[in-house]
Amino acid sequence: MTRPEGGSDLRVLWLLLIGLLGLGAGYLMTRFEQAEPQIRTLVAPVWVGQEYEHEFRLSDEGTGLEAMRVWLSTGDQEYELLNETYPGNVFTGADMRVERAATASIKPKELGLGDGPATLHAWVRDWSWSGNTQEVEIEIHIDTKAPRVSLATGLTYVRRGGSEMVVYSLREKVKKHGVALGDLFFPGFPHPEDPSVFLALYALPPDLEDSTRPKVIATDLAGNESSVGLTVELIDRSFANDTIRLSDSFINRKIGELLGSANGSSPVENYLKINRDMRNENAATIREITSQSSGDRIWSGRFLQLPSSQRRAGFAERRTYMHNGKPVDKQTHLGLDLASTSHAKVPAANDGVVVFADDLGIYGNCVILDHGLGLFSLYGHLSEIAVEKGQVVSLREELGKTGATGLAGGDHLHFSMIVSGLFVDPLEWFDERWINEHIEPKLRRPTKEN
Repeated sequence: MTRPEGGSDLRVLWLLLIGLLGLGAGYLMTRFEQAEPQIRTLVAPVWVGQEYEHEFRLSDEGTGLEAMRVWLSTGDQEYELLNETYPGNVFTGADMRVERAATASIKPKELGLGDGPATLHAWVRDWSWSGNTQEVEIEIHIDTKAPRVSLATGLTYVRRGGSEMVVYSLREKVKKHGVALGDLFFPGFPHPEDPSVFLALYALPPDLEDSTRPKVIATDLAGNESSVGLTVELIDRSFANDTIRLSDSFINRKIGELLGSANGSSPVENYLKINRDMRNENAATIREITSQSSGDRIWSGRFLQLPSSQRRAGFAERRTYMHNGKPVDKQTHLGLDLASTSHAKVPAANDGVVVFADDLGIYGNCVILDHGLGLFSLYGHLSEIAVEKGQVVSLREELGKTGATGLAGGDHLHFSMIVSGLFVDPLEWFDERWINEHIEPKLRRPTKEN
């Protein structure tokens, strides 16, 4: 069949027309897009102190963002914080259709704002011909005053390496409170006899600098912080020095037990990987485990020393490690070494909850108990473990048996007491008189006179 003349050209024209109409329709659809621009941000209520920054993430996948505004309102007053427009036009939209970040800074004093409620608003509009907008509102509580802390304990005598307790009250709800000592922090807990009052166990490390003193700090929900120095009289003391002579047979045995292989270094270098690197790793693990404690007082009375045991090494003993007559390392012993009969039963020193029961490097088979209010006990070098993590144990309940696992040279128990991550002298906690003078009075219901 012969095709009509000009039919091909006509078809092309129709196709071009349809294409142009389609493009026009598509263009109009994009210009009249109905999708709202997006604002991503935290919308939970916010507490604002002296200064606060709130971040917004803005985006529009259609025509792009044209403008944004952030302001604060209190009653019928508005306070402009941000007002921005972005490059683009009504025909092509935004030059860059990417997510944008916007940070609003709130400084109540500069704005002339008093403490009280407010609302933070964020608004955006896109480049579509529909002018799509989105707005979010965030509840704000302005609080520029630091929390008030009142001490209920006065002058206290604390031994270097020893423990102590402070009782205090707060006038408002806070997000963090406790005792700060240099870089150390000992969290506070509600008082067992009066939840409107708080207490914190704290300790002075053996190597504490004389100028460093503890203070109670409190940080409220708005980030305002206050502190009150404690009246503490430091009782200085010296710690024993000891020399540990390392034999080749001991070094090689412990390398095999704790490293598994020599890694191509000398025996002494491999031993130092254990005595330094593994020791530091284990210390970090212990700090993490003992940084969270029950808010309940679980223990009662003095703590029990391993029955029929002799003290072979003391707390904070400074050890020098010798090999072939030369010093190769120095470390501090953070507990007591208690020797009894081989594979002696190890009882819980007091009521507690098992928070660790496993191998722990230089400590070998190890059990850690949480006694509440930041107080922990540690039992190391066990030949076997008789409890599981999460188990509630009572005073004298068997935790395992003494042994020589980890970096032990012979069968014994390594026993430590820990206050919120810091090792402390266990002898105080064995001493009923010390507990009755320093701890028990502060665990009784506080009196108005204090």
